[in-house]
Amino acid sequence: MSNPLQVIDISEPQEKTVPALLKAATEQGFLFVDGHDFTQEEVNQLFDLSKQFFTNTEHEEKKKYAIKSNNIGYTDFSNEQLDPRKARDFKEGYNFGYANFKTGEYNLSEDYFYKRSDKNDPSENPVPSLFKQNEALTVPTMQKLHKTATEILRLIAIALGIEDEDFFTARHSPDEPSGSVFRMLRYPLIRDDGLTDEETKYDPTIRAGAHTDYGALTLLFQREDQQGLELQMDKDSDDSWAKVPYVASKHEGKAPPLVVNFGDLLSYWTNGVLRSTVHRVKFSPGETRTSDRYSIVFFVHPANKTTLDPVPSDLVKKAGNGQNPPAITALDHLKERLADTYSW
Repeated sequence: MSNPLQVIDISEPQEKTVPALLKAATEQGFLFVDGHDFTQEEVNQLFDLSKQFFTNTEHEEKKKYAIKSNNIGYTDFSNEQLDPRKARDFKEGYNFGYANFKTGEYNLSEDYFYKRSDKNDPSENPVPSLFKQNEALTVPTMQKLHKTATEILRLIAIALGIEDEDFFTARHSPDEPSGSVFRMLRYPLIRDDGLTDEETKYDPTIRAGAHTDYGALTLLFQREDQQGLELQMDKDSDDSWAKVPYVASKHEGKAPPLVVNFGDLLSYWTNGVLRSTVHRVKFSPGETRTSDRYSIVFFVHPANKTTLDPVPSDLVKKAGNGQNPPAITALDHLKERLADTYSW
């Protein structure tokens, strides 16, 4: 399968990476990022843990951790509808949220997370025992993902010609409350959700409807034989879907390059200079897949209090033709998008 995306190695000199990153961010909105800190062994362990949770934990047990309006917890089958024009998405997931990436704490109680209290209440956003037992794996993963994201954001600031290269990273502080979420997903091979007569009109092989992501960046782990992600390369055509292939790292012992895409928030913030590309998950049992699909992803958001003020970049100013979008906060932007996706 041919690769439609650029592979950018962030361990190389930025004189080489910055122009390629800007080209990918403005033209496609998706890219592969190599030169990260993750080993193949780590990523294998993460996928094994995800499979263990979804397949070995009783459904009734998983439902005890049902996702709440804070975007933390277990998403049951057909909870989500990423594309309101299609049938509900048949998948299950678990979100780790309310995280402090400096201390490694996560699923914090609301008052502690927002620094209104100096004591955490672990019963407010309880963690399934399997994940609790494997924090030596999950916590460093979340911290390294956040660190990788901020390096990409630093390079993007340089690419946009922003004088302060920490313009974005300063607004993605690791210990400030944000909507960042670490997520594990399982798409069962066979769809058995009992589609209604209306929903049977839609393509049942689409397992996550066409959508754009909400935040600044999304980082997705690759694993061989987990394909299914498709991108709408031509935003004006519903038929321009390109499959994202598996790509191996050029660094020995390292995990494959991360699939990275720019989200709605960063596109909004830059007057559309950075492209937020429509994508979906699609596979046909027996044709494109013969087993369940697992996905592990990190959604990166600025600190909640961040106001999306005009970006001090000539490229962004030119794209706005003298106009700037309303300066809403990052939290308000996230709330608007989540409300469109879930029925709480």
